[in-house]
Amino acid sequence: MITFDFETKSYADLKKVGAWTYSQHPTTDIICASYGIDDEPIQSWWPGKKLTGVQAWPKGYDAPKLRQENMPYDLYCAIRDGHLIEAHNVGFEIAIWIHIAYVRYGWTTPRQDRWRDTMAVACYYAMPAGLDALLRAIGFRGKDPEGGRLITKYSKLYLKTAKTEVPEEDFLKFVKYCEDDVLCEQNVSDYLGDLPDRELEAFQLDLTINQRGLYLDQEGIDAATAIVEQRSEELTTEFRGMVGLNPTQRDKCIKWFAEQGLELENMQKDYLQELLDEGDLPSGPARRALEIRLAINKASTKKLDAMSRQRASDGRAHFQTRYHGACTGRWTGAGFQPLNLNRGYDKVTPEQLVRDIMYKDASWLDCIYGNAMDAVAKASRHWIQAQKGNKIVSGDFASIEAILLAFEAGEEWKMQAFRDGKKIYCVTADMIYKYEPGTVGKYTHVKEYKDGKTLELACGYQGALGAWLKFDNSGRYSDEEIIGKVKEWRANCPKTVSLWYGVERAAIEAVQHPGRVTGYGRVQFEVVDEWLSMVLPNGKRIWYFKPQVRANMPQWHKPLSDEKCKAGTCGCEARLQLCYMAQKEGQWRRVWTYGGKLVENYIQALSRELLVPAMLRVEKAGYKVILSVYDEAVSEVPIGFGSCEEFEEIMCQSPGAWADEYPLSVDAWEGDRYKK
Repeated sequence: MITFDFETKSYADLKKVGAWTYSQHPTTDIICASYGIDDEPIQSWWPGKKLTGVQAWPKGYDAPKLRQENMPYDLYCAIRDGHLIEAHNVGFEIAIWIHIAYVRYGWTTPRQDRWRDTMAVACYYAMPAGLDALLRAIGFRGKDPEGGRLITKYSKLYLKTAKTEVPEEDFLKFVKYCEDDVLCEQNVSDYLGDLPDRELEAFQLDLTINQRGLYLDQEGIDAATAIVEQRSEELTTEFRGMVGLNPTQRDKCIKWFAEQGLELENMQKDYLQELLDEGDLPSGPARRALEIRLAINKASTKKLDAMSRQRASDGRAHFQTRYHGACTGRWTGAGFQPLNLNRGYDKVTPEQLVRDIMYKDASWLDCIYGNAMDAVAKASRHWIQAQKGNKIVSGDFASIEAILLAFEAGEEWKMQAFRDGKKIYCVTADMIYKYEPGTVGKYTHVKEYKDGKTLELACGYQGALGAWLKFDNSGRYSDEEIIGKVKEWRANCPKTVSLWYGVERAAIEAVQHPGRVTGYGRVQFEVVDEWLSMVLPNGKRIWYFKPQVRANMPQWHKPLSDEKCKAGTCGCEARLQLCYMAQKEGQWRRVWTYGGKLVENYIQALSRELLVPAMLRVEKAGYKVILSVYDEAVSEVPIGFGSCEEFEEIMCQSPGAWADEYPLSVDAWEGDRYKK
């Protein structure tokens, strides 16, 4: 195994442009590189270094296409002989190796299937992704803090305080820091090991997808940016004329609103939206100023700017997702966050919306769509486009979480509904309202349909009032009425309720009795070393670090917001609960969990175990995957290749006997721009 680390410098901002575009910037260069081969002493290299010892090339050795004075001989031999090569956040090392070490310094490159990533392994075990936090979480000292000073002073050349030349004393510190990083990564690798074979295949596919990248329509992004800037300028002018302040003068604006009789806690967009939605604000200057301030918040080019910055020389944005970013195994977003893009309009094609935006006229968009900013936001997915001569073919598993939950719980009436191809929201509404089966339809009983949809989305993982309000905060029902509907749903889904509590009991029992395999239904739990592992029916494991069982108040006990809980008259009682260490809200801390959350992890992990084999199959069939979004696989292929029908057929194939009972269906589409 080769453990490897680059230290670089550039006028490009790595965090803003991403590793791939950073590596292509003309000012980016290698300061030094360090590597450890097996158990041998760690070696270092830098441009212009005279190679001696194990790094020196034998006299007369002929290595075609290599500039021998640049690449260390021991590193060349290890790569030639097929050594694996690992790094932490390997996408950066790959990008620098391809675009600088190979192009500029003539190094040979490792085969892609030889790369390994200690960050990927950390994510697989639901550990912190950052190397410093990871080291501390597993009991090692963190990264050398001297490195942060050096990087700020010599690597980030775009900073006004940065220096372009590294004096010898600091250069030697840089080399030592780089070597220390390699040692840290070796420690992590020894502690966590490698990915299991089943996951290694998914990781290699991830590398392929991320190097392939997403083609972005820069012309369309520029047009959208122009509209946002135009509207933002208009709104700012109106706000300044009304308030006499710039919208960015937060404290003074809050004082102005107070003078108008409106006391604001903050100027965050969610809070302002909530105030406007409540409908209690009278019309007048304060309300209009609030509307403008909220519109300015929305009129942001951050997402569009991020797309432009991440777009590389080939027109594509690379490394925009993170392998196993969620503990369930699903990918999470990186870069411009392609998993969080707004959905388009239901009845407007991507091509039509893009054509309208290309006029760069906010007033025109107001006339057509009601609000120019909403139109621009709705188009955010459409800037991902097939390159000329290609098309996008995409498919996602329909209602997959609802299907898996019903079948894993053994909720027979739901299972039969899915087998029969019925709409579960309609079936649920019929049952809750005690209608004859088939009464409720999406457009014939709109209120009941919405309630059925909200109940299914909110309640499946033990959600109640709070979960309902996340999906429906229209105020149509009182809190008591919502709680009544939740109770009715639970009464009709007793096996789902049993699954919550059964899974929680099994997890707690496993922690209380290390070495014992416990289970409920098809999910099992087992403590392995410092982890509690959830074992899926196909053998995949989900990991919870340093689990403990403690007495704790239930998650619905809220003494800060609930008057009964505050007064101690709520009837809530402490009970045994499971907690573990996890990365939450940017902190590595102990978090509590419960049956519904564990079941959510289980079902979403199962969904991922259906998607990954499907992605591997479509990739093998020639559909080059460029993105996965939860339960959707997105590919880019030449025009004329394949079909939606074939894509659906390939995705629907069962990955094994454990999944044969599920009535899988896939909704596929094809087009020039990403839309779903």
